[in-house]
Amino acid sequence: MDTYLASNSFNFIRLVAAVQVMVGHFIMHLHLPVNRIFSLGIYFFSGVPIFLGISGYLIWFSMERSVSYTQYLRKRVRRIYPELWVAVCLEILPMLFLYDSWEIEWLIPFILCQATVFQFWTPECLRGYGIGTPNGALWTIGIMVQFYIVAWGFYKYMKGRKVGFWIAGFAAAVSLSAGGSYLVHWVFHNEIIDKLYGQTILHYFWLFYAGMFIAAFQSYMLPICKRYWWLILAVALGIYIFKIDFYCGYGVFWSMFLVAGVIGFAYRFPEIKIPIDISYGLFLYHVIILNVFVTFGWLGEWRYALTAGIITAVIAYVSTVAIGKALLARR
Repeated sequence: MDTYLASNSFNFIRLVAAVQVMVGHFIMHLHLPVNRIFSLGIYFFSGVPIFLGISGYLIWFSMERSVSYTQYLRKRVRRIYPELWVAVCLEILPMLFLYDSWEIEWLIPFILCQATVFQFWTPECLRGYGIGTPNGALWTIGIMVQFYIVAWGFYKYMKGRKVGFWIAGFAAAVSLSAGGSYLVHWVFHNEIIDKLYGQTILHYFWLFYAGMFIAAFQSYMLPICKRYWWLILAVALGIYIFKIDFYCGYGVFWSMFLVAGVIGFAYRFPEIKIPIDISYGLFLYHVIILNVFVTFGWLGEWRYALTAGIITAVIAYVSTVAIGKALLARR
């Protein structure tokens, strides 16, 4: 049996990462007071690089189990879009009641963008609502979809390659990300091109790559990650604190060690079981609730954040269970 099939606590890791994203947004937009130690902990364990790295790791095995590209994509669509479409509907409802500056000619294309792969776009007429975007957290969905599309070809090309080839490929991926950022920011000097490049797989592919590297060499990598997870995370923390890094959207060395450490943790502590994974729901719904709180002026106190978090968790649970059952029934 492959090592990755062993009991693990990835649901717990995803839940903690989703909570980090949610709390980070609450701190920023509800203007919550935080001390230095709490701030260090919450921003060190960054949810986005963890999600992308783990996605790269797990998708490698998903492709191994898929008999065709069509089957593989169908599984990805079922994982992302049904719950996303429910979230988009829920996102629009409070805005229609609480905000009066939306314009129908912009609202319809906005909804279509939110429901597909252009979640990063918000029309100017909606910038006055809540935090300035109805659900800004969805920007990573377009990145994920791009990755799912290209990952199959990458898997076919890289499977069985030597470790040196992989390392050279990682260096190329990082260079492409950094070089692209330099070009669009310093050469073209165009804000629109800069923002659009930040929404492409080119900018973040190295993060998925780190997870796929561990998957491709699981027989060597997983025992090390599992045994020394604490040391790997300590190194990541040191890199984060002392900023011994360079950045391609996120710190490269920090993210690499962070991803390796949490993967090792997941296999070292498989008994930490979360039977129902609501992490995607937390990711989808927390900004929707956050916008309502900001609109009503419920700011500056942690009791508001706790209330918003509980509401988000309840909605995420109901959504996960209901849509999961519907998909199982259809299958």
